[in-house]
Amino acid sequence: MTTRAIDLRLPDSERDLAATLTSAWRDFLYAPGPGFISPLDPGSYRSSFVVVPVHGPAVRVSSLVVPAFCGDLCRLRLEPLERYPSESFGSFFEPARIGRVYALTSDRSAGDRSAGARSAGAPSKGPARAPERAEWRYEGPALASGLGRVGGVRLLRERVRGREFSWEADRAVVFASGDGGECLLLSGAEQSENALFLPSPGLFRALLDASAPPTPGVTARDLLGYGEWSDDLEITVELLPL
Repeated sequence: MTTRAIDLRLPDSERDLAATLTSAWRDFLYAPGPGFISPLDPGSYRSSFVVVPVHGPAVRVSSLVVPAFCGDLCRLRLEPLERYPSESFGSFFEPARIGRVYALTSDRSAGDRSAGARSAGAPSKGPARAPERAEWRYEGPALASGLGRVGGVRLLRERVRGREFSWEADRAVVFASGDGGECLLLSGAEQSENALFLPSPGLFRALLDASAPPTPGVTARDLLGYGEWSDDLEITVELLPL
């Protein structure tokens, strides 16, 4: 029986971009708006993110979603940004900067749209305003002391095998922060193509450290987003230095 395989590893250009993040950061930005903070997991943040190194271009981090095997697969996506509307983004380094959100114009369904969402084929934006709801913006401590100088970057790669298919995907970058902690940016198979930022790994520590005490009811399958798949999946996770 032939096994269908999909390769979702980072291309060399994006892997090189990820390696540049092992440097001093000038800022770390997010696109505010609905869905930024989940009431079920207030310690994590969903958005498209922009890392602004002291030297070199800014790097946007989001998710690339690919329909496959009766579901959705994903990997992290990294893109260089020569220019970006900094006033539209909130900052994890300066939490008082909360960015702007926009209303859709009348030719699309009503509702708010994140400032950092992709604009290809989208209608013109309505008036900008501050994200008035607390769950639309970051209100935690400034992260500049930890992420102002990153001590190292690793790539989290998943390898998944089912009965008739398999795939490899580069799902996250893991940062060793200057204060001795770790944080990660993890891709998600969502239509918005947002990524997930975890300033502290929390439950996701199980993906980074095989010796971490297990959490009852939480497996790598759940953490990586495959908890509702009906297939039997063999999942392994590897951390690769950059």
